Amino acid sequence: MKKFQKKSFRGIYLIVASVMFLTACKEESTTLDQPTTTLGETVVLCHGKAQSFVIKDANGNPECIGFTFSEEALTDLPDKDTETPIPVPSDNGTLVDHMYVDYNAHGHKPAGIYDKPHFDIHFYMISKEEQNKIVIGPEMEILPSAEFVPTDYQPGPGGVPNMGKHWSDVTSKEFNGQPFDYTFIYGSYNGKFIFYEPMVTIAFLKLKQNFSAVVKQPAKVQREGYYPTSYSVSYDATKKIYIIKLEKLTLRHI
Repeated sequence: MKKFQKKSFRGIYLIVASVMFLTACKEESTTLDQPTTTLGETVVLCHGKAQSFVIKDANGNPECIGFTFSEEALTDLPDKDTETPIPVPSDNGTLVDHMYVDYNAHGHKPAGIYDKPHFDIHFYMISKEEQNKIVIGPEMEILPSAEFVPTDYQPGPGGVPNMGKHWSDVTSKEFNGQPFDYTFIYGSYNGKFIFYEPMVTIAFLKLKQNFSAVVKQPAKVQREGYYPTSYSVSYDATKKIYIIKLEKLTLRHI
């Protein structure tokens, strides 16, 4: 009888141990199968705080890149333009090297279209050193070849030092009799597209509405990498933060 009980308990122990092992393996597998989020350094944006992030899938491929900022950033905004660098995680797997958020207190050109207080969010695909070398000159007027130009986009006149030439979607509502609230800009310099630029008005942000829109694509790309096919602006009422991101990143080859 005692011998039988010993064997029985040993068998039960082995079964329990096996179940625990399999459960642990399942939990580890589940954890590994989840997307991962990497955060950048927290910085001050106006009277609030901002922080970049990158989300990668279980295989380490980037899914989206963006930043969050607290709703305090929209309070007591200054009467002058400001520029805030938003550090991005290194080795983020995207084409984005660095970001800037420009607050335009009175908007900017063209008059009657973008002359409302708004944020310009620049996602640069070049280094800061390269960006600082951008000047008004012949290179500003060297445009990318037609196959690299996104559908419906046309270049604006001139350009901006340390930034580049801006390209707008001519089908956007602000060019077709409707007021500007948000839009998506491309930027180029010396024959290459070098930045993405979602633009959104302060008035629209204060409505705390969520939206996403398609990022129009070119027939070909100049660099191999992950390209956003959508962008979005949302508000998290629980955390009281805004979220702006380039998403649905898709790998494209030259």
